[in-house]
Amino acid sequence: MSGKPKQAPRLARPAARYWAGKAPKDVVEADSDTEEEEEEAQIEAGDVNIGGEQEIIQEGDEDEDEEVDMPMKKDVLKSKSMNIALRDVNISKEGKVIVAGRQESGKTALEEDEESEDESEEETKPKITQEGSEDDSSEYESDSEEEEKSKVQFRPVFIAKRNRETIAERDKIAQDTEEALQRKELELEERRKQSHDLVAESIKRELAEKEKEEQTPDVDDTDGLDPAGEFEAWRLRELARIKKEKEEEIRREQEREEIERRRAMPEEQRLKEDLERAQKLRDEKPKGQQKFLQKYWHKGAFHQDEEILQRHDFTEATESTMDVSLLPKVMQVKNFGKRSRTKYTHLLDQDTTVASGGFGGTAPVKAGGKSTEAGGCFLCGGPHMKKDCPQNAVRDNGEVRRENRARGKIVVTGKGMTVTGKTDATALHDGIVTETEILILERSSTLGMDSSSITLPVPGKDQKWRIDVPMRSFQPGYYNTLISLYKFLGISFRKTDFSYSFSRLIPKNDDNSRKITTDIIYNGNSGIAGVSIPSSMRLSGKVLSSIHAAAAEAYVYGIFLLMCIKLLILYIRVLLLSIPIFRPQDVEEMTFRTWSTSMIPRGSLARWTSLDLAWTEFTQDVLIPLFSAVCTAPESDIYDHPVEEFLDYIWLTFGHHHYVALNGVQEVVSKLISGVQHVHLSSPISAIQVDPDDPSTCSIHVSNRDKARIHTGFHHIIFATQAVRAVPLLESFVSSLPPHAKAKRRAVEDQVACLRQFTYCSTLVINHTDPSLLPDDIQDKRDLNLISLDRNSHPSKTQEVDLSEVEDAWSLRCLPPSYTMATHVLTPPEGYPAHLTTIYQTTNPIIEPRESRILSVATLERAVLTVQSKQALKGLNVEYERKWWQGAGQGKSRLGPLQGARRGDELDQTPGIWICGSYAYSGIPLLEGCVVSAKNVVQQGIWKSEGVRRHISF
Repeated sequence: MSGKPKQAPRLARPAARYWAGKAPKDVVEADSDTEEEEEEAQIEAGDVNIGGEQEIIQEGDEDEDEEVDMPMKKDVLKSKSMNIALRDVNISKEGKVIVAGRQESGKTALEEDEESEDESEEETKPKITQEGSEDDSSEYESDSEEEEKSKVQFRPVFIAKRNRETIAERDKIAQDTEEALQRKELELEERRKQSHDLVAESIKRELAEKEKEEQTPDVDDTDGLDPAGEFEAWRLRELARIKKEKEEEIRREQEREEIERRRAMPEEQRLKEDLERAQKLRDEKPKGQQKFLQKYWHKGAFHQDEEILQRHDFTEATESTMDVSLLPKVMQVKNFGKRSRTKYTHLLDQDTTVASGGFGGTAPVKAGGKSTEAGGCFLCGGPHMKKDCPQNAVRDNGEVRRENRARGKIVVTGKGMTVTGKTDATALHDGIVTETEILILERSSTLGMDSSSITLPVPGKDQKWRIDVPMRSFQPGYYNTLISLYKFLGISFRKTDFSYSFSRLIPKNDDNSRKITTDIIYNGNSGIAGVSIPSSMRLSGKVLSSIHAAAAEAYVYGIFLLMCIKLLILYIRVLLLSIPIFRPQDVEEMTFRTWSTSMIPRGSLARWTSLDLAWTEFTQDVLIPLFSAVCTAPESDIYDHPVEEFLDYIWLTFGHHHYVALNGVQEVVSKLISGVQHVHLSSPISAIQVDPDDPSTCSIHVSNRDKARIHTGFHHIIFATQAVRAVPLLESFVSSLPPHAKAKRRAVEDQVACLRQFTYCSTLVINHTDPSLLPDDIQDKRDLNLISLDRNSHPSKTQEVDLSEVEDAWSLRCLPPSYTMATHVLTPPEGYPAHLTTIYQTTNPIIEPRESRILSVATLERAVLTVQSKQALKGLNVEYERKWWQGAGQGKSRLGPLQGARRGDELDQTPGIWICGSYAYSGIPLLEGCVVSAKNVVQQGIWKSEGVRRHISF
């Protein structure tokens, strides 16, 4: 394929104007093909063409009909071609072009061609004009003169591939020079520098961003500190989420069921249910207490905004110029003193059916309430004067009249006052409507039964955990009055059916370490929950074969079944013996030791079945620890305790649940004293003396840390404290009596002699986190864990010395082993983290907890009932009209002859001295006795002596 390349087609040349018979202007003969080939060969053999072969084409008039090719002369074409190599072209510093070592004129080839064309035209123009002057007309001459000058155009010329030189080759040749290499190195160096700067800037920016991120404060800075705690918290959150989803699902299901149930109802039944629900909501809505005639106090509702009227609470107390409740009842009317007023403001409390006198009666009533025809009482409208009205007067023997008010001042004193003193204050404040000053003197720095309680923070919560010390639970049947008081105060309580474990403490000896072994596990709920197998009866160690394992397991379950049958028989026997009609006749004077011995089955069947031994073990291992924990007393005091109160406790609490105050005793204390204004804390009384100026009153001497104070003018003193602490105060009162007050002296001395019959024992309550005071096996732990010393253990001489030292110094956070140690596993409040240590409350510990685990230590004093104190109780409280099914404290009761310390004619001349407390009422000294004795002192003692005829609401 090395043949001759195809010649590029020639472009059409512009033709000159055609004249008939004349040759076109500048027409020459066309060159032959051989000349063209020679010309092409010269071009191919020459240098590299810069512009290629260029042909000058003259453009003729566009309106001409024909075009004629006008080839240029050969020498002209040759002169117009440029054959210059690129390497011979250079540009000087002055900007001049040097070609092949020769300076160019600065004109381009196109400009030179135009100049040569102009010169040739000037030479040929006269000749042509001269030849055609004869035939041309003036018209054609003007047209030729107006012809435009031709423009120079370039014609592309084909170059063979072997003769071509590409731009890449030229660039490659140009790059081979020394200057190009240096320039390339400089460019590479510059690019490396720019790349380096770019990388450095990027690194600096990344470092700045990283430093900024590190400086950002971490919101959760506790992650990873406690993996176990965090996992437990996550588990709790997951459980809470699952619980919430389950509750939502249950709620939706209940809602769906309720919708379906209501859809299936008849219309009448659905309407009835809606009305009942609406009525229930109206009844549950709290209602305010209006003041006297409050509905007449508004200023009018005609010009008030409707929205205000809807939001207005008409039961809310409104402002008044004065409190009309402070005025006598006769003045609590509108327009008092005016001539036109009427004594009747409303008829709600009036008997409109009276035939004569009062409202609707025939007797005329004049101003001031006086009537001429036996009518006109301001209080009841009856036919009598106001001073003789039975609503505000009580006559003693037809001579003495007292209005519905208590005289002067009443003081309630005590140390660590339980509900007793505050019940007195509440009853007095609730019952006395006139001015009576009630003063509470508390020896402790905190009020009453909440004085030993502690508060623990709840991690992650704003709330706090208040732990009652000691734990106070109650049961219906035995605490009826206490429950009525709680309901009257609005105290919420929750059900807590405690489970029990009865264990034995085996002291440490030379061979073995200390052990706590559980014998009986009682799951509570009055026996419905049943009992569980203790760990001491389970198999321990490896069994040789499955047959031996099955036989051993069957043996264990058999023994456990026999034990359950034995416990059931003994429990039923105790329950039957506690029924009042099945008790011995002399049970009032019988101790628990005597009763338990006399109740041992002595028949041949009992001896053959070992029921007599089982009864003895039952009383020693179950009843003694149980009542030792209830009374917080040692074993010897339980044996000497009157058995009638124990039997009443068993009989009255059977089938009832345990309850505790929902918000603790702190709420109880706050609501009990909410209406009492004069409360003095840390005020121990040093003496009580008779006022020499007014023998009907007495003065209280209080010795504070700062100074001593004397409160005077008290008409009544209520001792809501322990009997042993009331004795020295009463003796100081006796020493201050004048010589002629013999009757008062004898009455107070009788009170002192009565109080000396009551005995007390100290109680130790420790809150701690030491689990070593619980049974050794975790499966034996229950809500209440009762632990007693093993009777079959024989302590060494060293241990006997240690126990004697503990008995002499029991305050070293440990009591003698004759006590029953009761450890209560406290239930934490909602939201308390589960991974934290469990809190325990141990009463009367016989094992000293570790010092680092102790949270608080409280020492209390509890009254313990004996046969002598039970006889002395008749001077403070007398029970009568008890039914056959009722126990102690279930019948009617009245104050004993020693209450008030008043005899004969000294009813109004001497101050009243009243005694109340858990020991001043029938039964085991518990909270029920505190409430009932305080209620009786107020209602049957102070109110009756002052002529106040009212009834306590609870």
